[in-house]
This record gives sequence, structure tokens and C-alpha cells, in this order.
Amino acid sequence: MKIENWKLLFISIFYIVFAIICYMVPKEKFLNFFYIAGLMIAVVGFLQIVMYFLKKDYLKPNTYGFSFGVLYGTVGIILASRPEFIVDNYPIVISAVIVLDSTLRMQYAMNLFRLDNKHWIVHFILSIIPWVIGLFVILYPIQDEILQNVFIFLLLLDAIANIYTVIYYHNFVKQFGYYGNEILDISSMNQEE
Repeated sequence: MKIENWKLLFISIFYIVFAIICYMVPKEKFLNFFYIAGLMIAVVGFLQIVMYFLKKDYLKPNTYGFSFGVLYGTVGIILASRPEFIVDNYPIVISAVIVLDSTLRMQYAMNLFRLDNKHWIVHFILSIIPWVIGLFVILYPIQDEILQNVFIFLLLLDAIANIYTVIYYHNFVKQFGYYGNEILDISSMNQEE
């Protein structure tokens, strides 16, 4: 049930800022934005690797902090090195990231379903809608003006869904006294609201 809030918040802020930039700035001027975004993602990857060792996650089974750190670092370096590729294909590339992000949120919804929490359906809906829109942007070519509007809506929707997930899970784990790496007692989590 652990969720890394800082990553979701970082992604949400990126989506909101990028939605504003998409609305206000012509596509040709995105190069600097993607260069800076690539550097920031690489830094997040580096911090993920550092946290993996500082928190001694290597002592725990089934933790992938190091691999995710390397993955973020790699994506950041590619983004900073080849921003022109992303600028030419940014709706499809970022929609693919949103599809992946939404797929991960579906797992959070299923975790709540397993715990008989009635809010699982809200999380599932906030996962499935961006997932469907993201696939639509990737699979079906549409006119640039319509694509821009759908893409901005997708960015904002996914950012809101991520922020909602962070706030809900923060309150959820706080309610049941789950801090750090303690194991949740599933039998005590059945929601009777």
C-alpha cells in the first residue's frame, strides 16, 4: 500500500506547468522546456538512487528503488540530450507516460478494492478516464487544434488524479497508523463508512 507521494506530486506539477505552457507557447519554443525537464527528471532519478541506499531498501525484498532511479536518470538524460525528438512527438510520448501512470493508479484502486474500501471506485474512474484518453491520443490521429485541447485536458486531469491519490493515501495510512515500512493489518482496514 506504500505510495511515494513526492514522485506523484512532482509529476502532477510537471503536468500542470506543461499544460499551461502548451496553451501559451508555440510548439517550436518547447526545446528549452524539455531540456530543463530532462535535467529535473535525471536529478529525481539520482535522488531515487540515493534514497534507495540511505533508507537501506536493498535489505528489503521486492524493492525496485534503484532500478526506478536508473530508469528516471536514463529518461532524463535522453530528454535533455534529444529535446527536438520529444518536441516533434510530445503528445504521443507524454500520453504514453500518462497511460503508464494511470495503469499504476489502477493498482492503487485494486488495493483499495481488496480492502473493501468503498472509495476504490473513485480511484478506478480517475485511472480509467486518463488511460482511455491517453490511448486515444496515441492511436488515433486528430487535427492539431483538437489534439492540443484534448492533450491539455488530459494533462490537467491526470495531475488532479495524482494529487487526489496522494491526499487520499496520506489520510488513509494516517488513519490506520501506518508509517514508514510497517505492515498494514488488512483485517483492520475494512471500511465501514
